[in-house]
Amino acid sequence: MTRPPDHTSELASPSEPSSAAPLLQPTSDERRAPTAILSSAKRAALIACVNGGSLHRRRGVWTAPSAGVGDRPISGATVADLGRDGMLTLSVLQGSAYARLTARGSWFARTLVTELAERAVPCTE
Repeated sequence: MTRPPDHTSELASPSEPSSAAPLLQPTSDERRAPTAILSSAKRAALIACVNGGSLHRRRGVWTAPSAGVGDRPISGATVADLGRDGMLTLSVLQGSAYARLTARGSWFARTLVTELAERAVPCTE
């Protein structure tokens, strides 16, 4: 049986700031990701990953480190799907599982954040 590659060196510390943060600045010439293909659960997981810098597995479900008591947990199936879709990279560090945005996931997250911001700002035309 072959083991999957170990990506623990990519994640120095779960408390270190997200490496995705600089990637969240959209460029003016960047085309938008096709977010219509995402389920509401996948959208919520990407936004949670943006807000928290990463996701971590706790008690069988995934949450952002900054998640509050009222925040909904993210199912393992959703995280696995996003991993297979190339939007999250999964790592295990000292027995704890973490997920971070990939470049593709960051592109989708940037598009989602932009769409949310556009909906929040009323059109004054």
